[in-house]
Amino acid sequence: MNPAGQQGELTTISVNHYRNLLSHLETMTTQQKATFEPKATNSDQESQEQVVLSASLLDYYMREKKLDRNFKQSVKDSLIWGEGFLRAEWDATSGEIYGQTPTGTPMYQGDMKYTNYNPFNVIRDYTKQVNSKKDWVILRDFRNKYDLAAKFPDLEEQILSDFDDSLDRARTTTLELFDLDESDQVAVYILLHPPTPAMPNGRYTEVLDNETVLLDGPLPYEQTHVYRIAPDEETGTIFGYTVGFDLLPVQEAIDALYSAIITNNLTFAVQNIMVPKGSDISVSQLSGGLNLIAHDVRDGEPKALQLLATAPETYNFVQQLEHIAELLSGVNNVARGNVERDMSGAALALVQSMAIQFNNGLQRSYAEIVEDGGTGTIKILQVYAQVPRVGEIVGKSNRPYLKNWTGKDLDQISRVNVDMGNPMTNTLAGRTNMADNYMKNGMVENPDQYVQVITTGRLEPIIEGKQANLLFIKGENEGLADGITQRALITDYHAKHILEHSIILANPEARQNPNSPVIAATLNHIQEHLNFANSPGYQAMAAMLGHELLAAPAMMGAPPIDGGTAGMLNATPPAVQEASEVQQPNMPNPPQGTDARSAEVIEGQAG
Repeated sequence: MNPAGQQGELTTISVNHYRNLLSHLETMTTQQKATFEPKATNSDQESQEQVVLSASLLDYYMREKKLDRNFKQSVKDSLIWGEGFLRAEWDATSGEIYGQTPTGTPMYQGDMKYTNYNPFNVIRDYTKQVNSKKDWVILRDFRNKYDLAAKFPDLEEQILSDFDDSLDRARTTTLELFDLDESDQVAVYILLHPPTPAMPNGRYTEVLDNETVLLDGPLPYEQTHVYRIAPDEETGTIFGYTVGFDLLPVQEAIDALYSAIITNNLTFAVQNIMVPKGSDISVSQLSGGLNLIAHDVRDGEPKALQLLATAPETYNFVQQLEHIAELLSGVNNVARGNVERDMSGAALALVQSMAIQFNNGLQRSYAEIVEDGGTGTIKILQVYAQVPRVGEIVGKSNRPYLKNWTGKDLDQISRVNVDMGNPMTNTLAGRTNMADNYMKNGMVENPDQYVQVITTGRLEPIIEGKQANLLFIKGENEGLADGITQRALITDYHAKHILEHSIILANPEARQNPNSPVIAATLNHIQEHLNFANSPGYQAMAAMLGHELLAAPAMMGAPPIDGGTAGMLNATPPAVQEASEVQQPNMPNPPQGTDARSAEVIEGQAG
């Protein structure tokens, strides 16, 4: 509460529905975990492994590098200012030290850096009506001038002579209440111009307020990597629009009415006593600091002066304004936790879903900036991550896939899509329902997976093993397609391996060559799987691994093909083609006879 009025006779108070509603919008937008889905240019095993690595890297940056905080800050900026901006760049001075230069300067691995900007610190061509990733942009950063002088020793004098424009900082930031005359921070303007026909190499420039140029040269990226989010667009302009603009006047009216109510309550909450003039009652006889007001009426007893009452229309109008704010923002009372007692569970779910549906525009823009940030991160890592990095950043779930990596291990990734996930995974009831469905469909193979699905709402505990097996089979197929011998093990899922390896045999060119190494290597490998599948110990192992047993019985006595690896494991014959659905021709029945004469006749007819 703050005093107001010429003599401090008024009291102001802010009941901040504005912030509460915007916070609910932010939470509804960002509560669903973004699942990255990198897309590769090819479908071979190497590309698919890069897909797994890329998804794990992005998850690492979201979790360990706090990239999700940058995305959430962008959403908050867009709700307040109408737009939010996020820049991704390569910071060559971050990461671990892996060596030294001849002069003794440490050499860093380098790493990604993300920075948020509000519209006050983003300069664009406002005459355009469409926002484009190919447009130039100027960003304003605030950096320590002594650090800049150490980084650019040749420009030390010019850098230290620069000073912060306090008036401009107060006008374009929320720091107007602070004295910035002694600040070490100076504004640095960064020009990012993408490659265009007029400027094929693009341009990158850093300059101070006093026109000191720190850097100037071609753009080191394919694009600016500055991403924008906006809840809605201001038609005909490049500026965004937010429901926060609509809530501001409503919030001002709410604050004014609450201030009037609390001024009245604070002023007249302590009662005043009215007594006739000349009455034998003094102020000293009243306790608790009450006021004594005398009046001219000679008769009458002392009584309290009631000035506290506030018109009921004031309270009604306050409630109406609060309801209007909820209607404008789409955040209903159910979403805010104010649930009516007579509402059923189905009604509550419907009202909650309506709030989420109203917020669809901001959610779509949020998904786009997450996709852009993920794609930009991979594109920058492809170029600048030249120093090998340990595989622990891949994450615990996918750690076996790769132990170390460089940018070359991501060169097949073309873009990143984002799945915002199922809202059911945000509730324990929804996760339990999902886990029960997976259990009924046979996808959950052990109790630990069921518990992980309930606690995390993620499918990785169920699908990561299956995904690893499919990638391994794909790698085997690539080797067999080149005629390279592959090795089977008794722990393989033989039915699935045979099914997938048979695809290689559907090659007319390989079949026409009787000495094709592809056919020989594939059939020998399939024979190995048949041998293991029909071995005495596999049935018990298949039951433990949850593998489907081969239905066809084993046939003994057939040799392996070309004396390959199947020759060492000849417990069962090679695969035999059978036309089970082709009906056999009708053969004549021989005559029935029991004596020698009949036998001779039959023998003669046969001869």
